[in-house]
Amino acid sequence: MTADLERLFLALRERPVDRKLDQLEPRVWGRIEAARTIVWPTRSWRWQAGLAAVMLAFGAFAGGAAAARPESDFSPFAVHAAYAPSTLLGDDR
Repeated sequence: MTADLERLFLALRERPVDRKLDQLEPRVWGRIEAARTIVWPTRSWRWQAGLAAVMLAFGAFAGGAAAARPESDFSPFAVHAAYAPSTLLGDDR
């Protein structure tokens, strides 16, 4: 295996370089700068603020609806539980 790798590295060393690598870094940075200057469609601040207000209102509405559930009167530790044996079997005062 080592002999095969050695032979492949020697063959690679003898091949001519297909590109000059001394200017690779400036070309990469040039492409990065070109990608940064792409003009993205700008959104209006008014549109973003309106959307945020709608989402906040929807969240407040959903949170209020979840909190407004009726309390259950069934509790085994309640004093006047509706299903307590003393209530069901006792006198109607």
